[in-house]
Amino acid sequence: MTEPPLDVLIAEDQDLVREALELLLSAYAGLRVVGAARGVEEAVALAAETRPHIALVDLHLPSDGAAGQEDVPNGVEVVAGLRRRSPATRCLILSAFREPGALRAALAAGACGYLVKDTSTARLVAAIRQVAAGELVIDDRLAARIALAKPCPLTPQEVAVLRHAQDVLTVADIARVMRLSTGTVRNYITRAIHKTGARNRHEAVRIAAANDWL
Repeated sequence: MTEPPLDVLIAEDQDLVREALELLLSAYAGLRVVGAARGVEEAVALAAETRPHIALVDLHLPSDGAAGQEDVPNGVEVVAGLRRRSPATRCLILSAFREPGALRAALAAGACGYLVKDTSTARLVAAIRQVAAGELVIDDRLAARIALAKPCPLTPQEVAVLRHAQDVLTVADIARVMRLSTGTVRNYITRAIHKTGARNRHEAVRIAAANDWL
């Protein structure tokens, strides 16, 4: 007896990439693309409607910001949203970069896999099937970096503040982006400096980045 196909939802804001993924995955027996979204809210709504087995989610999706968390990439918002609206759907994150901090955030939110966009189509299809079967799939090189990294002593908020500081934003800029008071941002920076053993926030950023905590 033929097993029913795995229903896949694609969440990707770049039209060319999204359409290419639709064509590629639809060509494989046993996979069925049931929807394609360009942003966070559309992805969560489509998943609630179609109830896919797998959501293939770009890490950096646009969001209207109404319910977003500025300390995590928007793709992680989709993972968290699907846990509420379509809990049986398993999420596989796609990213253009190997970002240890983003991997930790995605797994904490409930993602079941993390691949980088330089992966082959065959590897992606295999990963979709593995995740559907209940396995955890992580990009090999990123997994190796995580395994070798020192344990991160920073909270997600402290990581987020240092990540923004890495972009040479001022305290006021970081506060505005994260929707926090400048005093709260300064407290996070002070704690991060203390935990990393740094002398200032710039050194804290360097230490955190060198240890793959960002």
